[in-house]
Amino acid sequence: MTPVSTAAIAAAGTLEDAADRQRFAMALSCAVLYSIVVELVVKHIWEQEHGRTAAYRHDVYSLFEQLKPETQSNVEAVYDKCCRAYESAIAEGQQQHGADAVAVDMADLKEALRWNEGAVRDLKYEMTPHGQSVPSGIFWSSNRIWVVPGNFPNFAIELTRWAAGRSFTNPAS
Repeated sequence: MTPVSTAAIAAAGTLEDAADRQRFAMALSCAVLYSIVVELVVKHIWEQEHGRTAAYRHDVYSLFEQLKPETQSNVEAVYDKCCRAYESAIAEGQQQHGADAVAVDMADLKEALRWNEGAVRDLKYEMTPHGQSVPSGIFWSSNRIWVVPGNFPNFAIELTRWAAGRSFTNPAS
C-alpha cells in the first residue's frame, strides 16, 4: 500500500479521505498511461502497415479502422480476451464490494477506443473523469472508480505483447 503524506491528510481532513483521494488520483494516472500505451501501439501497427508516420492526433479509432481486416480481428481478439477476464473480475468485485460499488458498463472495442482518445486528450490535463472508462480495466462513474485487480489481464499490456510478437515482412503490403 502506498503511504499517504501528512499534507494530503491535512488537506483532506482524515486519513481515510486522503487515502481515497490518493487512490483515485493514482487510478486516473494509470488510466492516462494505459491509454497512451494503447494509442502508441495502435499507431505503431498502423505505421508498420502503411509505411509512413501516423498523424499527430489522438484519434485511435480512426487509425484502427484503417488497419487490415486481419489485424483488426487480431486486436479485437486480444480485447475480447481481456473483456472476458474483466467480466470475471467485475463479478468478483461485486461479490466483495456490492453491485453498486462495482457498477461497470463494458464497451465494444470501437467504443473503448473512442473512450481511450478522450482519456489521452482530457484526463492528462484536468484529471476529472466524465463517466467513461478506458479499455484497460479502469472503470469510473461520477463519484467512484474501480480498477480491475492486477492478477487479471490488462488490454494495454496484452496489446503490447501481441504487437511485439508480430512479424512484419513487408510493412506496406
